[in-house]
Amino acid sequence: MLQYLLYFVLGGAVVASVAYLGSRGNTFLAAFVANLPVLFLLNVFLMYRISGVDGSLTYAKCVILLLPIFACYAALTVWLLPHLGMTKALLPGLPLYLMPIVVRKMVNHRASKKLLNRGGKTNA
Repeated sequence: MLQYLLYFVLGGAVVASVAYLGSRGNTFLAAFVANLPVLFLLNVFLMYRISGVDGSLTYAKCVILLLPIFACYAALTVWLLPHLGMTKALLPGLPLYLMPIVVRKMVNHRASKKLLNRGGKTNA
C-alpha cells in the first residue's frame, strides 16, 4: 500500500510542477517537464521489481505502440484548440486514443471465436 502512495506523490509532483511552470508563463519548460521520462523510467523499474523482465519489457513495448496515437491526439488538440476551445478540442481525440483498446478487444474476440469454432483443437 505504501508503494502506491509513493506512486501517487511522484505523479502528483510532476503534474503540480507542470501546472506551476505553465501558470508562470514558462510553457516550454512545463512541456519539457511533462515529457521527461521520469515516470516512464519509474514505471519500468517498478514493473521490473514486481514482474521481472517480461513485465517491464511488455510495458515498454506498449508505450512505444501508443506513441503514434498520442502524437495524433496531441496534434488534433493543437489544431482544434484555437477553433473550438479547450473542452471541445480535447474530446474528439479521446476516441482516437481509445481505439487500440477497442481493436484489441475485437481481435481477441475473433481469435477466441475461431478457437471455439475449431473445437479448441490446434494444428500441431
